Amino acid sequence: MIKRAIGFLLLLAIVAVLGLNFKRILAFGQAHEIKQSAQKAVDAGNWEKAIQLYEAGRKQYPDNAAIAMRLAWLYRRNNQPKQSEATYRAILKREPENADARLGLAMLLEDSPGRINEAVIELRKALKTQPNSPRLLAQIGNLYKSAAENPAEKRDETKKWLYGQACYYYRAALKFNPRQFQTQFSLGVVEQNLKNLQPAAKAYCQSIILKPDSYEAHYNLGLVLSDLDYLEEAYRQMDRAIKILTEKGEIDTAQGLALRVQMVKNKVFNSGRQGLSSHQDPPFLEKACLTPAVVESEMSPDGKTSG
Repeated sequence: MIKRAIGFLLLLAIVAVLGLNFKRILAFGQAHEIKQSAQKAVDAGNWEKAIQLYEAGRKQYPDNAAIAMRLAWLYRRNNQPKQSEATYRAILKREPENADARLGLAMLLEDSPGRINEAVIELRKALKTQPNSPRLLAQIGNLYKSAAENPAEKRDETKKWLYGQACYYYRAALKFNPRQFQTQFSLGVVEQNLKNLQPAAKAYCQSIILKPDSYEAHYNLGLVLSDLDYLEEAYRQMDRAIKILTEKGEIDTAQGLALRVQMVKNKVFNSGRQGLSSHQDPPFLEKACLTPAVVESEMSPDGKTSG
């Protein structure tokens, strides 16, 4: 009798799992069919047509969250924030624990500087269901960073507090996934704005390890090291940024950075040091993000070999 009961319960569990998977497969098929048609319209720049297809799909499959999510995204891209917000909120009314919908709503709210607090509230709600999500933690950090960088925010203490909050959430995100380039880089920017130069340098260093061809990370690390008086390595990092840009054909951007790089180079020689060959590695940085020794042609301020 007990064996029969256990067997019946197992059968119910299997049926429930199969039913759930069938619903997921069906929902995926519905969304994929509409996406294929709508993508052609998006590729052609016809956002209205894509929206019409997803609106029709939503009427046909009202319980399909994937279709509604895509529609909300399309509304946002097409500068229809009211429709986008209404769609996200409809999803959340039906599925309060849908973290993707809360993230989408938060990003939409972030577009309006006056609604940053609402965006943070939505993300904190999402964190209750996914407390260890690096993506959500990093996005909260982004919101605080954006609020601090808002030109309308003139209060120094408030900006400092906002940057501090951003720093907290970036570090929390990196605790769960340290291999996030953008989060590492943003942490560097925040620490730099807080005048925490060594932590900023470490964050930029990690960014370079994750993405060696990031000219922004090399250049910003150079700026920080210059402020820390590690002038030789500062020059090399900034020079590397210019080389990366030149290799990518972004000549105008490279030329825009060149003057600052030359100023750092001149500062090395005007300081009475032995030149760029007297290279001292910053002891607080990993070797993997540091630059190799310079060649002899870099030993004089004008780039020419002396003698």
